[in-house]
Amino acid sequence: MALWNVDLTTEDGALGAAQMGGFACFVAAVLGLVGVAALFLMGTVGGLSALVLAGAALTMAEVVLFTIAGLRLRAGKGEFWGYAVAIILALELLMKIASVSFIGTMIDIVLLIALSNGIRGARALRQLGMSADEAATVFK
Repeated sequence: MALWNVDLTTEDGALGAAQMGGFACFVAAVLGLVGVAALFLMGTVGGLSALVLAGAALTMAEVVLFTIAGLRLRAGKGEFWGYAVAIILALELLMKIASVSFIGTMIDIVLLIALSNGIRGARALRQLGMSADEAATVFK
């Protein structure tokens, strides 16, 4: 399935798009875990401050949200969770643009495109009226 043009007229295409959004959420969660590890590494070198612990706690909350959204989108549902993490990812993108992080900006743009396709796929599945049993057959 291409990242740019997604076929949402069929159940297979919509489910594939939703699963692509779930995969993007899992990638974002792994990147968040790398960020937490970097925060703790910096904290152990310079001493754990309240600011480092607060940043790690917020990043872990973000990782949990990305994981929940990824699981829901992989199941072909989770439009609400997709919107929530898309807002978080868009804010991250703005921060990376402001900090002039070229590679981080490109990664976030690709993840945001895949996530928006996942949200569109979950919405299309809801409109197509696909039952939960039909969505579960993909995993068998």
